[in-house]
Parts: sequence; C-alpha cells; structure tokens
Amino acid sequence: MRHLKYVVLALLSAVICFGLWSTDNDVAGIPEDIQHYAEGAGLEEFRRLILEDPAGYGYKNEEEVNSVTLGPGFEVHFFDANKFDRVTDSLMDLSKPTGQYEFIVYSGGAGKSFLSIERHNAGFRVVMAGGDASRLDKSLDIMKGSLSVNHETTSPALIKDGNVRFLVAHINGKEVNVPDIPAEKSAILGGMNNNQVWDSEKTIKFLKQARAQVR
Repeated sequence: MRHLKYVVLALLSAVICFGLWSTDNDVAGIPEDIQHYAEGAGLEEFRRLILEDPAGYGYKNEEEVNSVTLGPGFEVHFFDANKFDRVTDSLMDLSKPTGQYEFIVYSGGAGKSFLSIERHNAGFRVVMAGGDASRLDKSLDIMKGSLSVNHETTSPALIKDGNVRFLVAHINGKEVNVPDIPAEKSAILGGMNNNQVWDSEKTIKFLKQARAQVR
C-alpha cells in the first residue's frame, strides 16, 4: 500500500510577487504564486518526504524520486453535507472550496503521486504528498478528450470525498464529470466507472443513494 503523508511545514514566510508566465494551469485557475511554489519549493519538499521511504510510496529508488516532474493542478473542493438536501444538477453546488491545490506528480510521463499545497500565514506549505495518482491521470485524459471536441467548455475543478475524486467541468452549458473511484467503491456508487464522462445530475443521484445507505 502506498504511503500518503500529510505535513504542516510552512516553507515561506514572506509575501513574494512573481512575474507572469504561461502554463496549462493558468487556464485551469491555478494562481501564479501557487504554481511557482509548486514547481520549485513544493516539488523539492515532495521529494524530501518521499525519500524517507521510496518503496513505501511506490517508487523504485532514489533516482526515480529525484526524476519526478510536476503535472497539472486543480483547486480542491470538498462535498458539504449540509448542501445535499438541495435540488440541483451541479456537483459544484454541493461542494465548497478548501483553499488547497492538488497537483499530479509524474514519473516517466505517467501520473504517480499527489502533491497538495495551501497558503499558510504569509507563505505556503505542503499538506499532503504521496498516494496513487494513476487513476486520476487517466480520468484527466478522458476529460481532456471530451473538452477538446467541444467549444463551450470550462477547465476542470477537483472535488474530493475521501479517496474518491471527481473532475468536474461544463460542456456546452452542462456540468459533467469524470470520476476517480477505487474499484471497491464502484458498486455503492451505482456502478460508476472511470472510463467515461458522466452527467453530474446522474452522479448526484448515485451519491445521494450511497449516503442514504450509510445513515
């Protein structure tokens, strides 16, 4: 089982202004200073943490850890239990922002782990490193394929519910999602799989049914 480490180490203590540059995450709504931190100090902190036990985090050796690169990032939302009585066809309407940003970390060109960061005081900190990003990486490819053939789209946001994740976007005015669901959770979510784009209205139905079963 891969490790997942949560940390609360603030690495910067002053407000820093950065120049402008163009990245995929500019479009995805990642603030420039968050992106810059993730690419530099954040990724270095990720390596330091993973090097404490490379095998435990799913890495072959120190060389693989030192060769990782930063992939796309997303603003993280959590579901708000107080909103689930609403009548809505939007997953975003049932969620709230966390102030965190989660990045896919690549090894050999494939999604490997997660790096989550947030603002802290006047700087930033890494709050989570590790986990298995391979499913979300595949879900992102599916989402990109759908977005690329539609003209009226929005960049995906990320909603997390435990170890279940949803990439959410609007296509031609309609909210859709691609899930990242572990195999053992698929049955309780109406048999949802990670291989297609789902209407958020249908996903909400499955989520409400699952929550009703555990009450």
